[in-house]
Amino acid sequence: MPATDFPVVGVGASAGAVEALEGFFRGMPEKPGLACVIVTHLSPDRESLLPEIVSRFSPMPVHVITDGMPIEVDTVYLLPTDAVLSVTNRTLRVQAQDRHRRERRPIDVFLSALAADIGELCAGVILSGADSDGTLGIKAIKERGGLTLAQAPDGFGPHHPDMPDSAISTGLVDFAVPVDQMGAKLASFATGAFMLDGLAGQANAHAETTAFDEAREAIYAILRNQIGHDFSGYKVKTFLRRVQRRMQVLEIQTPEAYVARLSADPE
Repeated sequence: MPATDFPVVGVGASAGAVEALEGFFRGMPEKPGLACVIVTHLSPDRESLLPEIVSRFSPMPVHVITDGMPIEVDTVYLLPTDAVLSVTNRTLRVQAQDRHRRERRPIDVFLSALAADIGELCAGVILSGADSDGTLGIKAIKERGGLTLAQAPDGFGPHHPDMPDSAISTGLVDFAVPVDQMGAKLASFATGAFMLDGLAGQANAHAETTAFDEAREAIYAILRNQIGHDFSGYKVKTFLRRVQRRMQVLEIQTPEAYVARLSADPE
């Protein structure tokens, strides 16, 4: 696949991160077709052991982030220092913290930058943590059509549920699931991200293209009737990716079944 076509997953955690990350990577396939970037809350005076710890859990190679590092597929990136992380053109940017004016919401900062840079190919994951950092980042990812997940209780925590609970309370989290179930959801997201690339008129995708075209017109009509907004002026591929994302989340297999669900369930 082209170097810029894989999803990038931003993972936010703070207190209780070790147990949460262990469960997260235990459920992750060896080559999920995506990259993970982990941002945690760190004391400026403490050296992090997370790179060594995550390397034990992760089936993918783990890199300590340095400024200007490009993101590659099937790789984990971890910020081990007290710094602000952003991303531009799929390149990680690290900015040192001002000790007198430290950024207190580093997860929000990174997830918002990720949403702006990657758009609908990004995902946000909120794990155990003791405040509401990550909630604004989840909103930014949803606005750009990405996928959102938050940790639900299981044997891996969350020991500090404030961060995931805050994200879930927005109503914008697609999957509130135990951490060891997240890897399969994200791998499915990575696979589905390319499903529509075959629907751009290729001969071998004619049947699928026709099915989506018919469903698209029906969805336009339902949305016009329900909320009074006409989506027919949107870019077709962007619109279909949003529909496909909802189908993924609802575990609906065909465009026809999704139209039927929309018709029967106005919510």
